[in-house]
Amino acid sequence: MTAPAAAGALAHVCMRATGLDLSHDKPSARMRYDEGTGIILFTEGQQVQAYSTSPSATTQQPLWVASPGEGDPIASLSVSLDGAILAVQRGTAFLQFVHLKSSKLFVQGPKSRTRILSFFWCPSEGCDFVMATGQGLELYQRLPQGQGLRYKGSRKHPTTWCTYSHESRIVLLATGQGGLWLQAYQVTNDAVLKLPPFQLGPSASQQASPKSGPSQRVSPQDIRILTIYCRIYCAHIDHPHKRLVLYRFFKDAVVLQHTYEIYSRSIELSVHDNVLLVHHLDSSTVLLLDVRARTNGPIVGPLPLAIALENQDDQSVPASIHASMREDHLEREGRVEVASSSSAAASTSGSISTASGGPDHLDSCHWSFQPPNLILDTQACKVWRCEVDIAAVGRTCTDWPLLLAILQRRHPLLHPTCDIKALLLAIVKGALLEQLNMCTVKQIFDACALGYAEACAAPPSPHQGIIPSSPESRGRALRLAAPALAPQEVELKVLRWLHEEEATGVQYLEAAIAQYLASCSWQGIAVPAGLRLLSIDVALLRGHKHQVVSSLHQQGGGWDSGALAAHLERLARKGELAEAWQLALDMYARLGMHDKHCQMLLAKGKVVQALRCAQEHQVQTIAPDSFLVKGAETGQPLPQHCCRHPDTGRTSCIMAPTEGSGAF
Repeated sequence: MTAPAAAGALAHVCMRATGLDLSHDKPSARMRYDEGTGIILFTEGQQVQAYSTSPSATTQQPLWVASPGEGDPIASLSVSLDGAILAVQRGTAFLQFVHLKSSKLFVQGPKSRTRILSFFWCPSEGCDFVMATGQGLELYQRLPQGQGLRYKGSRKHPTTWCTYSHESRIVLLATGQGGLWLQAYQVTNDAVLKLPPFQLGPSASQQASPKSGPSQRVSPQDIRILTIYCRIYCAHIDHPHKRLVLYRFFKDAVVLQHTYEIYSRSIELSVHDNVLLVHHLDSSTVLLLDVRARTNGPIVGPLPLAIALENQDDQSVPASIHASMREDHLEREGRVEVASSSSAAASTSGSISTASGGPDHLDSCHWSFQPPNLILDTQACKVWRCEVDIAAVGRTCTDWPLLLAILQRRHPLLHPTCDIKALLLAIVKGALLEQLNMCTVKQIFDACALGYAEACAAPPSPHQGIIPSSPESRGRALRLAAPALAPQEVELKVLRWLHEEEATGVQYLEAAIAQYLASCSWQGIAVPAGLRLLSIDVALLRGHKHQVVSSLHQQGGGWDSGALAAHLERLARKGELAEAWQLALDMYARLGMHDKHCQMLLAKGKVVQALRCAQEHQVQTIAPDSFLVKGAETGQPLPQHCCRHPDTGRTSCIMAPTEGSGAF
């Protein structure tokens, strides 16, 4: 066990108390977690009590109390999804079922008359309960009024051990003496789907070989079923080779997708906000992994697990935290800034207030890790949640493109102490202030564009199972709730700010704008007109007039907007770009802004062309006198006559075509 971190030290992951603390009431009770209902079950003697882990729970009174009766010690418990029935296992031959309201009891054994390996409640139509036995899965449906279970069928498969995840509705059956071959079933709303069987990798083959001895076989403790980014993985903790291997489930295949190094033989896994937390229990440190990151290593260096303090009077910190460290820390309030080598780092919202060190003995048997991110202290009868301090990650991660991509995938509601949007802007602005090389800037802008494109993507249609049919058909990810940077924000709060404050060189800014435009084009993102205007202004400052004109011609109307046409008109009036007159005229014409088109023609003294345009497109916003006055100023003869409309009283000019000019 490593020494606790110094007072005030940073932590990427903290344990936050759920508020459930029964250390004084349940000194000898056994503590369990029911994943299906999310409640804590305490077994003391022949009595079972249930407590809520919901943050909204305002009392520590039990939800219900049940007495399954006398018998052997209780080995396992499970509550039906509607909270009506408690299933109790005392041995491997049968199960007891207790009605929580009436206290009535009935007994059910497997139809195959083989030993019961596991059991769970499920929400499938026509199947409420599943028993896993040595011969596979047995499916049951509750009878009316819950008087028993009706056998509905089975899924035959020789089974050594099994594990189930309620979050993904996946049950894994292991076959063979070493538990090397795995068969997965997913319990959907209307069926039990059989997924392709798969074999663990080469290292697992050595681990499961008969010559290895029973101590190195694959066991249920080595396997976890994880749901990350709506993807389902089988995580194999390969202790002998110190590797964590993730296999992803598809309907037609199971694919090995990720392999990570681990540094301890005592490992537990948690998931918070789609970040995979690898707890090294002997050192109490945590590795943070993101399966969508471009690296196959941790997103930031490992740090010890810490305790989140709600207030200065927090008494829920375990006794293993030295009191002096707690007092020192309570005088501090962490602030977060982007990791930087200069003043480019921008302060944002604060980190989670934490105690100086975590529990000293996470590798002891009384700490129980439950999916997705709960930690049970079964000795002290307390429940904790693991949370990622994303602000602390921002302070210590020096790979800015990686950090920006990771931040855009986080859910802001799960990180209330950190302003993720401000952190994202600080990263982009800091990178340009420090004038990082364009390769790094490209990676940052690519991450911005990708995050925004994914945030704007339509969510997939509802489906029964959550496993796609193949890697190629996965499409875009589910709509992200993370605060991705919109192009308007990058323009106004970063690029235009740098231009107005002259905070970086014009040449560097021109290259940065071009790179961001390329990143947006790569993702098919519409670029705001203001960013086009800014790119033109910066290019003109560099004297690249030909480049501006050439780019506008090449786009063939792809950049057309009223704001851009007006900006070109202003440049033409100032004499900064001579070709801007014709470019603006053409753009107004393509946009159908004929009143602006006529006004520009009049301003250039092309009265006849302006009058033809006004008559052809029935422009009514320009007074007829304007044509007469401008014609007199320029000395252009206008063959015309004026008439007054009898209803509106408006005066209009109608040109009389001269001889040979033709009608128009």
